[in-house]
Amino acid sequence: MFTIRNMGGVALFLAGSTWLWLTPMMATRGVATSGFLWSSTRALSLLTIVGFCVATVGLFARQSWWETAAISSAVIGFLALVPYWFAGTQGGETTGTVAWNATVHVLMVAGIFALLLIPQLERWVEHHVMSG
Repeated sequence: MFTIRNMGGVALFLAGSTWLWLTPMMATRGVATSGFLWSSTRALSLLTIVGFCVATVGLFARQSWWETAAISSAVIGFLALVPYWFAGTQGGETTGTVAWNATVHVLMVAGIFALLLIPQLERWVEHHVMSG
């Protein structure tokens, strides 16, 4: 069934899954993907993905902590962009690819922050998503 809550949960899950783009397995062929920066990026990205999965489960289970899990995951995901930027550019990834991935993820984090931290939007989420 298409409800705002179901669409929100799917969107939250899919947003979290995009942090796979930042892992070494998604780097362009020939890019050096070893070292501390890539390992940090991988660990933070996977932690972000797990956090968004937990937040999605909390949303569907109507738990009050799902918002905290989503915000925390967004913060960790934002932090993952720092080592990714340096790992990608130093490893040989094109600046355009690194910038595109970073921009998409910054916009997602900003959207999550806006929906869950701005009081008027948070009330809308609470009313429409949690009651649906």
